[in-house]
Amino acid sequence: MKTSEVVTAVIAALLGGGGLAFIQAVFSGVSSLRQGARAHERESVQDLARARDKADERANRAESDRDYWRNIAGGYAYQLRLAGVDPVPAEPVPPSTRTQL
Repeated sequence: MKTSEVVTAVIAALLGGGGLAFIQAVFSGVSSLRQGARAHERESVQDLARARDKADERANRAESDRDYWRNIAGGYAYQLRLAGVDPVPAEPVPPSTRTQL
């Protein structure tokens, strides 16, 4: 038997025995699974984007509050110096420039 006859026989068997429907069902199932996975991935990406936006909003709000209280403290320090009160310590050293122990 030649290879072309074998291929023809296999194709005839698949088509005659419902093999084509099986192959279509397999490809359809794989396609559905992939589309479902893609939809789930899109939802996950959207959820991550919403969470990122909320985190950015919270960070901006915290930064605004920090700046507000920093300005209030600076104003109080200025008022105390005008009143003649010396700060303790007189020359503060920020943590980033302190020597490590």
